[in-house]
Amino acid sequence: MQWKEDYAIGIPEIDKQHKTLLEFITEFEDAFAGKKHWNTVQPLVVRARDFLKFHFSVEESLMQIVGYSELDGHRAEHLYVVDQFTLLEHRVLRQDMRDELMPMMSVWLFNHISESDKPFGHYVQDYFRAARAA
Repeated sequence: MQWKEDYAIGIPEIDKQHKTLLEFITEFEDAFAGKKHWNTVQPLVVRARDFLKFHFSVEESLMQIVGYSELDGHRAEHLYVVDQFTLLEHRVLRQDMRDELMPMMSVWLFNHISESDKPFGHYVQDYFRAARAA
């Protein structure tokens, strides 16, 4: 899966982290194409979950700094995804998640970027534009 500039939200560090999330999806695609055993995929799920938690904390910290009014809703989305990854971490050891994992990850990532992160990116850009003008 390739990064497209359409995915950018205009916050360089967040965009860089979104690219890393896309790299995780590519790693999953490669693992599935190579028919890797699920006990080798499980550590990748753990790494992806841990990176998501880091990424979410960065986003939420920035939201708090700039006083973003949608922080609570955004945080709720983040908590839901972390919970899903935690469940997934245990499920991959018991069953083949190949058909479920890729659509879940890619749909979530692209929906989250376009519906939640892009408005936040615009808010941050406006926030700093106003701060520079003041």
